[in-house]
Amino acid sequence: MSAHVTQNQQQNQETQDLDQLEQKALRLTLLGNFLITLMGLGFALLTLSEAIFIDSIFSGIHLVISLITLQVSHLIQQPGNEDYPFGYVALEPMLNLGKGIVIAIVAICALFSSVDAIRHGGRSVEADIAIWYAALAALGCGLLALMQSRFAKQCHSQLLDLDAKNWLIDGLVSGAVAIAFGVMLLLERSPWSHLIPYADPVIVILLVLFILPIPLQTIWQNWLQLAGRAPAAEDQEQLRGVVDEVLETVPHAEYHLRPLNIGRLSYVQIYLRLTPEQAQEFGTPEADGLRSRLYQELQEHLPYIAMDLVVTCDRIWVKRAVLPAEREAPVVATQS
Repeated sequence: MSAHVTQNQQQNQETQDLDQLEQKALRLTLLGNFLITLMGLGFALLTLSEAIFIDSIFSGIHLVISLITLQVSHLIQQPGNEDYPFGYVALEPMLNLGKGIVIAIVAICALFSSVDAIRHGGRSVEADIAIWYAALAALGCGLLALMQSRFAKQCHSQLLDLDAKNWLIDGLVSGAVAIAFGVMLLLERSPWSHLIPYADPVIVILLVLFILPIPLQTIWQNWLQLAGRAPAAEDQEQLRGVVDEVLETVPHAEYHLRPLNIGRLSYVQIYLRLTPEQAQEFGTPEADGLRSRLYQELQEHLPYIAMDLVVTCDRIWVKRAVLPAEREAPVVATQS
């Protein structure tokens, strides 16, 4: 009992340490977005570049969302209560879904604005100043992407993983903008100098076409989680392999696995069906021992896991765990 309590205390301490690390990483994102937003708005006023303005707007959106993310990250770790009996884990995919929708809307608005600018003769931009902003932003975003990616792996956090991808995208975008402004400087002394006013809206259009698939993918993936779709086939196979290994020495007729991912949480239901004869030798201590073994093995692959093990003699209870339930009489095991 003492060893079991010590193990639980160690796991709780490790979880707290990961939570604190995640909070630290989110504050770093908050600071980074704040600085890049200020820098972007300042350079946008100096250069009159919509590409830089759009980039600063994206950073501003990330700043607001980072404030919300910081609070959501704290709530996700809270246990369930009377109002939210299953906790707050659904807030994570909801937040990521909202983030994807907002970024997609801003990107589409920027696309239409740039198309309209091209139709009306383009925009004049101070490219020699703008190139400094793009280079500084690319460097800053690249460093933050690297740091957040490491934090995400340590914390097993989808919030930080998405954050790292956002920083990487921002860095690539800023790098592309720097190259484009460099090309504009070269065009000033060429026969194609009349094309310079069109460069900024063209850059914006190319950025949007590059960025837009990312929020659309985020929207789709998190919508599937909220809708209750099963994890990817390869993830299910990995889970099944772990369960097969644990149940290899346990007499049983069959088992049914029902996994679900909600943000970082992996919820796994395992229905173990026994024959009436096997049920005679399988009591509560055996069931609890099996639960402990399954949980420990699964937790090595899924740090944030909730698990149910249901032991039954009738597979109808597998179907009745979700709606609509079938209305056939269950088979009751009789004592011999």
